[in-house]
Amino acid sequence: MWTILLTLAAITHIRPSDAKANCPLYGPLLPKPINLLQQPEIQAAAKALDAIFPKYIDNDKSTGSEHFSYSVEVFSASEDKPLWNHFWTAPNLASFNSTGVSKVDANTVYRLGSITKLYTVLTFLATVGDGIWNDPVTKYIPEFAAVAKQTHGGSMFVPDWDSITVGSLASQSSGLMRDYALLGEVTYQLKLSDLYAIGFPPISLYEIPPCGVNPTCTRKQLLSGISKLPPSFAPGTTPVYSDIGFTILSYIAEKITGKKFKSMVQDSVLTPLNLTHTFVSAPDDSLGIIPGNRYSTSWAFELAEEAATGNMYASAGDLSAFGRAVMRSSLLKPAMTRRWLKPSVFTSDPKGTIGMPWGIRQIDLSSSGASYQSVHAYNKLGSLGAYTSLLVIIPELDLGFSILAAGDPPPGLAMDIADTITSTYIPTIMTLARNQANATFSGVYKYTGNITVGGGGGGGNSSGTNATGPYPTNPPAAKTMNSTLTISVDASKPGLGVTNWISNGTDMAFISVAIGANITDDYFSKVKPSVRLYPTGAEEKTTGGGKRVAFKAVFEDLSLAEKKASFSSDCTSWVSVTAVVYGSKPLDMFIFDFDKDGKVTDVENAALRVKLDKVSSI
Repeated sequence: MWTILLTLAAITHIRPSDAKANCPLYGPLLPKPINLLQQPEIQAAAKALDAIFPKYIDNDKSTGSEHFSYSVEVFSASEDKPLWNHFWTAPNLASFNSTGVSKVDANTVYRLGSITKLYTVLTFLATVGDGIWNDPVTKYIPEFAAVAKQTHGGSMFVPDWDSITVGSLASQSSGLMRDYALLGEVTYQLKLSDLYAIGFPPISLYEIPPCGVNPTCTRKQLLSGISKLPPSFAPGTTPVYSDIGFTILSYIAEKITGKKFKSMVQDSVLTPLNLTHTFVSAPDDSLGIIPGNRYSTSWAFELAEEAATGNMYASAGDLSAFGRAVMRSSLLKPAMTRRWLKPSVFTSDPKGTIGMPWGIRQIDLSSSGASYQSVHAYNKLGSLGAYTSLLVIIPELDLGFSILAAGDPPPGLAMDIADTITSTYIPTIMTLARNQANATFSGVYKYTGNITVGGGGGGGNSSGTNATGPYPTNPPAAKTMNSTLTISVDASKPGLGVTNWISNGTDMAFISVAIGANITDDYFSKVKPSVRLYPTGAEEKTTGGGKRVAFKAVFEDLSLAEKKASFSSDCTSWVSVTAVVYGSKPLDMFIFDFDKDGKVTDVENAALRVKLDKVSSI
């Protein structure tokens, strides 16, 4: 058998000399750090950015900073105040005789553009939920149902409305065109004679949309126009950016709730979160940054029926509060938030996926590429008129940031700022996570009781005493319990490391790997076991103000060769979760007990049913 496997390894270019990296489970690698504002590392990161932004943006004339204003905030879900913020007011703002603010601060309101889509989806989830994502839109929009009945499955020039689901609207996978008349319709941007001169053919006036920018479309006009727009792709084929999908999503919410969508946003999101500097329509000019005429900048441009796709306004402080609320599940049940913060559709970039409607960027934590450690930045970019916006949240770290700009910034400014923030704060947060995990969990854990195992007992239980029932078959000889393990944190490895794991005199690291992987006796001596623990998010309170927190172990044999081929992979840990169960309790479940002061007192492996007291720290 092993000869066959080694032959296959050679064929697929598996190199036995390559060291196999640990394969963590998807999600947080360590518990999220807390009390960030009190940490010197966070203060140092803020100080570093305080030096970078004035030098490389504000006071560098090559950036054109005299022509744009911007606000930036870095925030954490575990802190109510920002970790860092920075504001810049364009020197030329006064020359416009603007009706807006004269100086930018945390409460200055900007136009959000397409970040509005996040508010639209959160409003939908908070009022309707995610239970109808797979319903066809024809169930809720009779105008589309009528078209579907006539076309019998759509065509190249008419969408297959029966196959477009509610969820596909939110995930940009409906296949619908980007816009109807509002944006992209060149007959609203140039004269027909000019269009003919540059190569467009003559068209009849009835082919030109009757509405769009001025006047904007009524609901009836919009649905009539949308229903017959040629699809970009068949539904579910590939992500294609579509503004009109979110307009339809708002109509579905209105159909189900009987309320106007703008009122739903206000009542279900803005008011509960106390977002007093966030608006569904243009607020008073005195609240905002307006780098010019209120109309030419698009400050006062009302999207009317298409408000759900890009009509909102917010300050940097409020946008940060919104991102913080998403990570905290302030409006949704945590399980719904976890479902929401997942990818829905692939893109052609393997590190980029699309959610509802998040853009999701995988950020590697190792520059060498040899590690499977990464975090995921959920983001939404917006742009409308003189305004650019970006919101990013990184749930694994409880980290986020908001970027708002107005005026004439250089192309890519928001992304350049995002790169700077992530390269500064992600390593800092990871260092804090390791340091806090080390202080909290690292140490030697031992069984300190006086019980014995065997001789008619049932093995230790979670209370630290023997069960009274007999063993089902041949009990082992009575002997003193010898159980211990060591927890440590390694800067180059994910999760909490478990070493020196002895259960009643047996090396459980070898046992857990061997049983879980069905390793045969002749290979047992070659095993290089690795046991690492990852947060599950499951915990419960205990009497006296303490709590119990569950971690999941990944058992790996690091002696195996690296596998990276078309199908072969050395990172499939999710498949092996709970692969070994003893008496209905998983061997890969470790439970830490905390006292009321937040200190770990002991750890218990669920299957082994014995609590090991923390006797020393490392």
